[in-house]
Amino acid sequence: MNLMSNFLYSVNQGIKGVFKNKTMSFISIISVTASLIILGIITSIVLNTNQFIKATEYEINEIRVSIKDNLDKSSLDNIKTDLSNIKGIKNIEFKDKETMLDEMKSSWGEDSYLLEGLENPLDDCYIVTLENSENIDSVSSKISDLDNIKNVEYHKDVVDNFIKISDSIRNFGSILIVFLILICLVIISNTIKTRVYSKKEEIEIIKYVGGSDSFIKLPFIVEGFTIGMIGSAIALFTCIYMYDYILENVSKAINFMNDNMMIQVSDITILLSATLFITGITIGVLGSVISVKKYLKV
Repeated sequence: MNLMSNFLYSVNQGIKGVFKNKTMSFISIISVTASLIILGIITSIVLNTNQFIKATEYEINEIRVSIKDNLDKSSLDNIKTDLSNIKGIKNIEFKDKETMLDEMKSSWGEDSYLLEGLENPLDDCYIVTLENSENIDSVSSKISDLDNIKNVEYHKDVVDNFIKISDSIRNFGSILIVFLILICLVIISNTIKTRVYSKKEEIEIIKYVGGSDSFIKLPFIVEGFTIGMIGSAIALFTCIYMYDYILENVSKAINFMNDNMMIQVSDITILLSATLFITGITIGVLGSVISVKKYLKV
């Protein structure tokens, strides 16, 4: 019972400490929030990059082989035979230009009416699926050398560029996050340090009557915990609001995007909640522990 009373007292004193030292607590919360928002943005980019690659994996492994016009069945069969002899090809499927146009109309959804009445600009083609997307350059080069081939198209370069941009953002963001976390630790430490010295006489009395070091330290740790919690909550709300807005507008702007290409709000909320709250609370508690250990010498 005494242990529970001591714990509740420490929690009460720690929460009160956040609101008593309003200016420093506010600065600490803003610092934690800013760091966690950046962390949330970077985490969302990395997770959606992986999701995009997973959702479009079949396209990365595909090569569209456009063939010349007005070829007879014998020529078409010869092309298919030549393709099947190339090492690394898993599947070969023929699609005429009418089928290709129908698929395009379907992918455009409500905007498909824009294609009505237009002369079909597409070509008959073979859709070649590879065993491994890493071989796409060499396989496409061999296909280009075959007879009656008009054009060879694939999307690996687009995905590679997408990944490079994402990696650059992640690397730069990681450095920025480390820098901001260090600033947060310094600010939170100074906040707790100020509180320690403002309660110097009270702490001396507690020690005099036999109060333990853990009893004295716990309220300050609770204070750092509370700062981290508040900063995490604000950052999470901000990130989810931004993500929902971006997801809605990107989906409207890009007709071919389906629900699998980006993580849905409900799923990203769970992932970001775990990431931001664990990080925010850790920053708050660690900042408090460092400060208490260094400055609680009264």
